[in-house]
Amino acid sequence: MQSREAREQPPWLQRQIEAQKLTALVARLKRLYIYTAEEIVAAVGEHYRKLRPRRPGKQGRLEFEVKRLETVYNVAVSRLKRALEMPRPEEMSTFHRLLVDGFVGLDRYTEALARIRASIRVIKNIWDEYRLLIVSAETTREAARLRREGSGRILSVVRRRRRDLELLRSVRIELLKTHVISEGLPVVVVAGIPSVGKSTIVSRLSTAEPEVAAYPFTTKTVIVGKVSDMFPAFYMVDTPGILERPWHMHNQIERKALAALAALPDVVLFLLDASPERIQDIDEQVELLRDVARRMIKGYERGLIIAVNKVDLSGPHAAKDAGSKAVEAIREEGLENRLCSQPLLISAAQGAGLQELKAALRGCVKRYATWLFSR
Repeated sequence: MQSREAREQPPWLQRQIEAQKLTALVARLKRLYIYTAEEIVAAVGEHYRKLRPRRPGKQGRLEFEVKRLETVYNVAVSRLKRALEMPRPEEMSTFHRLLVDGFVGLDRYTEALARIRASIRVIKNIWDEYRLLIVSAETTREAARLRREGSGRILSVVRRRRRDLELLRSVRIELLKTHVISEGLPVVVVAGIPSVGKSTIVSRLSTAEPEVAAYPFTTKTVIVGKVSDMFPAFYMVDTPGILERPWHMHNQIERKALAALAALPDVVLFLLDASPERIQDIDEQVELLRDVARRMIKGYERGLIIAVNKVDLSGPHAAKDAGSKAVEAIREEGLENRLCSQPLLISAAQGAGLQELKAALRGCVKRYATWLFSR
């Protein structure tokens, strides 16, 4: 949800701010390393073993035990604090927030950060308590026992944060996979069921100036390509395939595709597959289109282009019938005015119809990326 201040900003400025957030966050994450609980414990041991007493006698021994406990405290806290350098949700772009929400859930993410922050306070309290006990110990044996007890409690706190640290590490890795759309150019998001030919189209249309970055979504690969041989230049963003099914049943990979559709596009290019090898039949694909239009286009200033791919396999009659059903669904949703062209019949594999598709995309981008021309 945008703040009132953000809603009052002109669209071109909103887009530039989002692009800057994308860029800044990825740069920040590249510099960050989040330690596992095991790595923190190992680092404590490494520093711990290097310590030697500096003075003889009881007082020197007490100072040594305090120094050993202080080392445990400093190493544990300094490494836990690195995890707190992960961005708060309000520091993320809309796209990154939606990705995190789809990947682990924003509540789980913020709770993990909160638990680590609380653990640092607990560790500090342990340090404050035990250093006083050690310096007032009556014997060096008692001081050593207290040091072991305090160290054990600190490391126990660290180990209890194992899952939280792993969650934050996984979020960092996932966000680093995202391509940074940092130039503030218009964005076309390509969507459809799995194996409909999205990646092929993106790679074929963005070869004028290849700027293709892969960011895998677990077992899927999303490609961001820049089309710059025409004005305005724009990005094409491939997304993992989405199956038609109840919205709450979409898996983690599909939710990442939905995040891109929700946050990034000026234009949505929706692909249909009418070929015999299609994963879902045309009626199901049209229902998916209806859902995407209702959730990701209605209420936004976004254009829509429908293309039926693999016409070489389906034949023109089946492809035209699929396109007609898609247009009828969009008409029923009251979004016919968002269509930038009639359904296009293409074959990404053979290159048929791709120049017509590219021209339609260019016109749709000019029509809907009005923020680009109002700076």
